[in-house]
Amino acid sequence: MGARGGLPEFEWDEHNEDKLLEGHNVSALEAEQCFANPKTRRREGDALLLMGVTDDGRMLFLVYEQKPKGVVRVYSAREMTEKERRTYRRNVR
Repeated sequence: MGARGGLPEFEWDEHNEDKLLEGHNVSALEAEQCFANPKTRRREGDALLLMGVTDDGRMLFLVYEQKPKGVVRVYSAREMTEKERRTYRRNVR
């Protein structure tokens, strides 16, 4: 997958794509969509965290790394918990 209109470039390989699909039923495309739609971001230690929504309205929590030249590698993506959904709704308007 590559950059789409204003989105960063994403680094995908069989390992991280399979992990998302098999572990959490999240596709690489859905993870990328979370960067294009309203989102919240924060840093926790070395990890970058993002809460966002897919084009179909799935509310996802992502852990990712920002590599040199702005390339994004997503390590984990899953459905938000109820608490995370409340936080997301409170912070994204």
